Amino acid sequence: MLAKGRPGDAAADLRKAVELSPQFVEAWNLLGTISYQRGNYAQAEREFRSALEHDDDAFEPTVNLGGTLLSMGRHQDALPYNQYAVLARPESALANSQMGMNHFFLGEPARALEYLEKAKRIDPSHFSHPQLMLAQLHAQHGRAPEAIKELEDFLRRHPDSTSVDQVQQSIENLRNVTADRP
Repeated sequence: MLAKGRPGDAAADLRKAVELSPQFVEAWNLLGTISYQRGNYAQAEREFRSALEHDDDAFEPTVNLGGTLLSMGRHQDALPYNQYAVLARPESALANSQMGMNHFFLGEPARALEYLEKAKRIDPSHFSHPQLMLAQLHAQHGRAPEAIKELEDFLRRHPDSTSVDQVQQSIENLRNVTADRP
């Protein structure tokens, strides 16, 4: 049902599956993913945690819980899940991107830069768009040319993004800041 674009039906089927087999980690993870995509982060958190109750080493619900907690603004709570995800799969673009975001939100720009750059090296077109946060980091630290470079890279890789207009405006603003400097 999920593949047919019917997440409501898929969620109902998955709920039946976990009622019959509560240890079905993949079903809990899919339920969490559906809840997350619907913007129901509290429900997603519960479902990812249910998956981890049955397999505390499962990568997908771990990294997904870390991302959910970031989306909820619970950056300190997200940190151990994102740390575990990076340790479990050091070459995961998602794990590295989330770890970078986590450090960014915790006010640790050097660590954020390290993980976001690694995520971009692993998968420069990743759906987490590490270029956007890299641009923000560079701009905050007065490195407008580097920020512009990241934003231009984002536009090359995601020309159909709903963020194109906003990113183009950010580039223009950064260029104006750079032009105003002596």
